[in-house]
Amino acid sequence: MMDFRYLLEHFFTHKDFLAPPHQIPGTLFTPLHLIFAAVLLAVVIGTAIYVGKHQALVRPVFIGLWITLVVLEIAIVTWESLSARHPGFDLQRSLSLYPCSIYLYAMPLAIWGKGVWKKIGCGYVCTLGLLGGAVNFFYPAIRLSAYSCISFVGFHTFFYHATLLFTCLVMLISGYHRYTKVTKWWELLLPCVLSLIVSVPANIVNYSPIGADYMFFRGKFPLLALLFPGVKPILFTLVLYGLYIVIPALFYLPSYLRNKRLVPA
Repeated sequence: MMDFRYLLEHFFTHKDFLAPPHQIPGTLFTPLHLIFAAVLLAVVIGTAIYVGKHQALVRPVFIGLWITLVVLEIAIVTWESLSARHPGFDLQRSLSLYPCSIYLYAMPLAIWGKGVWKKIGCGYVCTLGLLGGAVNFFYPAIRLSAYSCISFVGFHTFFYHATLLFTCLVMLISGYHRYTKVTKWWELLLPCVLSLIVSVPANIVNYSPIGADYMFFRGKFPLLALLFPGVKPILFTLVLYGLYIVIPALFYLPSYLRNKRLVPA
């Protein structure tokens, strides 16, 4: 078993040159990972409550986090492309076309958008962004299967998905966004707009000779493969489209049904 010094010395080392995962502290569900995640979650909740109760901080914090994540996204892609045993840009994995990547495109709308545009951005953050952030925060199987939480990759995945959780909490605590006041059926579809837009380039790459699985439309994500075993990729893609539309709408459906009953015929 490697020690903490090994983690610090190899903080920026690509997995191609690391020791086997079972010898590295801080990989998936090891004590270090669980302690690290618990402390970070407490920081996220406490900080979100503080920022959410100080309206003047909300937009500046959102802007700062969005800029930081954009810079980190460029940095992690560049680092992975240059530091592997066989350097090169990996079209199968390195494009920002995952469900959580949509945060990078949603936040400008959430920060500077008005009306429907703001609802589209915030709607993503408080539905798919919340779910994606939670799943990857509590079950970071893709990254921590090879890396420690004390590594550049581990830091990036935790900081990124903690930011998704933090942003959603701040929006809801501050009233920046709510799941209420939905009176028209098409408002239920606003949270999935960005997902559907990003799905176009994602599936162009997925069904090209590159053969990727962006937005998990081909069912290779471990949790989805467990829930839908043996489903063919094209059918899985159709199922995922349905989920990307229906699941975000469910967050707002109670408000729509409640308001619809209040509207006279």
